[in-house]
Amino acid sequence: MTERILENRLKNMLQHLQATGLYRKRHDFFHKKILNFSSNDYLSLADDSRLKKAYQVGYERHPVGSGGSPLVSGYHPAHRQLECAFAEALDADDCLYFSSGYAANLSLMGLISRLNATALIDKQSHASIYDGATLAKGRFRRYHHCDINDLREKLIDLDTSIIVTESVFSMSGQVAPLFEINRLCAGKEVELFVDEAHAFGVMGPEGLGGAKAVGINPCLRVIPFGKAFAGSGAIIAGRKEWIDALLQTARSYIYSTAPSPALAYGLLKTLEIIRSAEERREKLKALIAYFRAEIAKSAYSWRDSNTAIQQLQIGCPHRAQSIFEALLQQAIVCFPMRQPTENKQETGLRVILNYHHEPEDIERLFQCIQTA
Repeated sequence: MTERILENRLKNMLQHLQATGLYRKRHDFFHKKILNFSSNDYLSLADDSRLKKAYQVGYERHPVGSGGSPLVSGYHPAHRQLECAFAEALDADDCLYFSSGYAANLSLMGLISRLNATALIDKQSHASIYDGATLAKGRFRRYHHCDINDLREKLIDLDTSIIVTESVFSMSGQVAPLFEINRLCAGKEVELFVDEAHAFGVMGPEGLGGAKAVGINPCLRVIPFGKAFAGSGAIIAGRKEWIDALLQTARSYIYSTAPSPALAYGLLKTLEIIRSAEERREKLKALIAYFRAEIAKSAYSWRDSNTAIQQLQIGCPHRAQSIFEALLQQAIVCFPMRQPTENKQETGLRVILNYHHEPEDIERLFQCIQTA
């Protein structure tokens, strides 16, 4: 009886998702001739021969697996070399190498809760940040997206707080006012944590992120490797006492097997390539400018973004899915962003530009959207 009840509930849940246009599927687009506008590989390094060679060397020199937690037997010299390279590049005291950006953000929010501080979070920050706050049962308040005045007002009645934001927001592509936020922290019991997932590699000198772009050095920065790095894992960089506190308290770090030392070596070499990839960043900037010029001629509603992420607002999950499927028929991949990732009003398509795109690719995308 219990099994049938649960099965019926599962069927009802899945049917509801299908009826509301929120049902999701996985797709295998690898090795297919497609025009991909949904990849976070901003610098088009995923298939780069230099990275492949670096990972090959990593597997020749180092173990495939770490064999344990970083605090037991899994901490390898390759991990330390990666952490030190990031600390030097970012003018940070120290770093911790995590298995994923999600795990890193869970740990950050857990630390805030443990310190009995209040997190002030931009409303459009990544789900992992909110999940971390919820799981840690910490105190947090949301402020209006990129609204420095609302943030200032919410800080007035808080004694100890930590502002948490992305530097470039993953759905809209909009850039946080990091310089102004950092000024709010000055002279107060307020610290700043910045998730650099969509900025590192493409913004700032040598692609070192949004904080570097505006000349600030926040308390802690998260740099996930699944975007411009074309890899996986994440680094948290920051002040010594904060990194040490994470080492003592971060459950997703303490109770996870350390990442592969061979992968750490590949990431170390990727950092070197990214820092010298100015030509790729310049081309990406030119593509963004070209895309924005096409937006000016479009009949659709687009978010205002100066980054590689451009958001087409449709407001209907069924219509967003329909356009996605029409584009797929033309061998173009551009995924719909729907609830709960986005609210209903901002449901639509997220277009992501990368180094391998050309102006004619952008023109083709706009033409196909127009006729979808």
